[in-house]
Amino acid sequence: MEAISMLFDAVVKEALETIVKKIREGKKLSDAEVLLLVVSQMRKEQELIIKMFEEFKNDVNRRLDEFKNDVNKRFDEFKGYVEKRFERIESEIGDLKDEIKFLRQEVMSIKSDIINLLKEKI
Repeated sequence: MEAISMLFDAVVKEALETIVKKIREGKKLSDAEVLLLVVSQMRKEQELIIKMFEEFKNDVNRRLDEFKNDVNKRFDEFKGYVEKRFERIESEIGDLKDEIKFLRQEVMSIKSDIINLLKEKI
């Protein structure tokens, strides 16, 4: 396909050179030659539009990548924040468990003391 395009471009270029020569000499152009000039101009405009579209596509892709990277960064930051909060909560729960265990032991000790005091009085 690439070879055909290159061959087509070479043929058109040669034909255009012949047309430009005729124009310089003041000769009248045939309908086919005028059509070839129009088609050549349309092809140039098409190439320009394709180039602009590629630039636009690259710009959109670049912006999407930047947006994706920003979202990933913010997600990672939020994930780190949540993980730290869970660690802190787990630590606090662990502290509470230890305090409850200590309080239970104290209550049991007080209970034993009360029972012993009651036994002595009886």
